[in-house]
Amino acid sequence: MKILSRYIIREHLPPFFFSLSVLMFIFLMQFMLKYITRIFGKGLSLFTILELVFYNLAWMFALAVPMAVLISTLMSFGRLSGDNEITILKSSGISIYRIIRPALFFAGFITISMIIFNDKVLPDFNHKARVMFTNIGQKKATLRLEPGIFFTVDRYSFYVEKMDKTLGQQLDERTNLLGPEYQVEISPDKLLNISIFDRSNNTRTVTITAAEGYMVYSQLKKSLVFTLFDGEYHELNNLNPEEYRYSHFSRNIFYIPAPEFAFENKDDDYRGDREMNISMMREKVGTNHNFLLQERDQIVENVKKFWQPISANMEVSKSTIPEINHEDSEPVIPLIDQVNRPVFTRACEKAHRKLNRLYQTLRSSQSRIASHRETVNRYMVEIHKKFSIPFASIVFILIGAPLGIAARKGSMGIGATLSIFFFLVYWACLILGEDLADREFLTPFWAMWFPNILIGSAGLYLTWRTVKETTVIQWEDITAKIKKWLQRFPQI
Repeated sequence: MKILSRYIIREHLPPFFFSLSVLMFIFLMQFMLKYITRIFGKGLSLFTILELVFYNLAWMFALAVPMAVLISTLMSFGRLSGDNEITILKSSGISIYRIIRPALFFAGFITISMIIFNDKVLPDFNHKARVMFTNIGQKKATLRLEPGIFFTVDRYSFYVEKMDKTLGQQLDERTNLLGPEYQVEISPDKLLNISIFDRSNNTRTVTITAAEGYMVYSQLKKSLVFTLFDGEYHELNNLNPEEYRYSHFSRNIFYIPAPEFAFENKDDDYRGDREMNISMMREKVGTNHNFLLQERDQIVENVKKFWQPISANMEVSKSTIPEINHEDSEPVIPLIDQVNRPVFTRACEKAHRKLNRLYQTLRSSQSRIASHRETVNRYMVEIHKKFSIPFASIVFILIGAPLGIAARKGSMGIGATLSIFFFLVYWACLILGEDLADREFLTPFWAMWFPNILIGSAGLYLTWRTVKETTVIQWEDITAKIKKWLQRFPQI
């Protein structure tokens, strides 16, 4: 039996790793297409881009593993059934339950591993990916010079009349003149007839012109570095126009501060719900639950404080109202007529203000309670999700094994088609459940575990039908119905 178990597990490994690689590639391409405009065109180094992609591989891996388990199950059991190995095993007295059991052990190992991965690795990777996205979003796109166009950076403006490509030999000859900033630039363009206007100081205006020069961005100085040759320096005092300075230079270096073009990978201590492990989220749940109870106690206390004076006044009022003798023929004068009208009006206004303050206080408390309850539900959903999604590997074994045996083919096409269908059903139920849990229509437990219960129940039923040797899916009937449906359309 150990030989059979090892054989079945070995049958799962090649399609599992193959489908996992294909799914990771698909997720990666989707990620690159979605964020290509946010990543590229900002002058990021190749290492920074690779680091960002690496951190985002974690959530792709968490989604791809259960789906890869489903594809590998369909393919492996489809091959075993197509080669009549399932029939041989059954004729040898081995039941379907025994054949599926090694796959369940394999899925159990995957489930435990993914629970640990989702709790220990995924939150940190999500956090680092989010921080990098934030830092990249704060970085402006790389400045691309074009001749004949004015560029403005803060209170600096510059203009280039012409640009020429620099030959490697020409650049080597001026390496010592350009400075260390140009070592990072393979071939900076040669700028001709440059004009720079400096308005950073309100008291003076500086204009610099040069016959030629080069420009690079210095990551160290967070500035645009202009190395200018054969130019002039003009400085005009805005407060005293008669004060004017002029000088000529053969070589000059001018810096324009531009920190917005730099990429700084700043750390951030804040973590969202998907950036926390289970212990962090349980702590948040406990804190918000305590706040919720405190708000409820505060509501009870506020109502008591408001009601006690009213109750006391009502008792005093009852004691001051004279008893009415119904046998008396003369009518009794109402008590309100004996009260001064302005005094009564002010008392009503005071009572109304006090009641309105209590109403606003209760509304604020109710809003805070709803906020704390929503926070608790959100964290509880994420806690259950860290267990329910890995557990889907076991569920997909139950659904994939009977479908693979029924398909009797181990092709990638059938495996991928069936797996995508069931995975879409599973994921749609998961997203719907999360939304219903946020709206408090479902508890977090049922929201996250209902897809497993639904697909798992279908898998148990299909497995039972397979054990009873009844046809699970009438493939011939489905093909015949499709052909009959296509015949309704006229031939083109």
